[in-house]
Amino acid sequence: MKSMAKYTTDNGSMQVEKHSDVLYRVVTDAGVQGYIERVGPVWVTLHGARLDRCVEVGQSKTLESAVALLARRR
Repeated sequence: MKSMAKYTTDNGSMQVEKHSDVLYRVVTDAGVQGYIERVGPVWVTLHGARLDRCVEVGQSKTLESAVALLARRR
């Protein structure tokens, strides 16, 4: 199961790819920017190209807010 959504920010566009019910990958033209993981009602934003080496940069109540956290890191 892989679905996608595209967000346009002041820093360009970001594509969000759903890999499972709880894991999303965020990609730009420059490559993978990070991941977003749903943990219960919280969206955890992870910055980094590799999931096993990502660093948590914040938690949000919505997927859109979680994507915005990565957009600000660019």
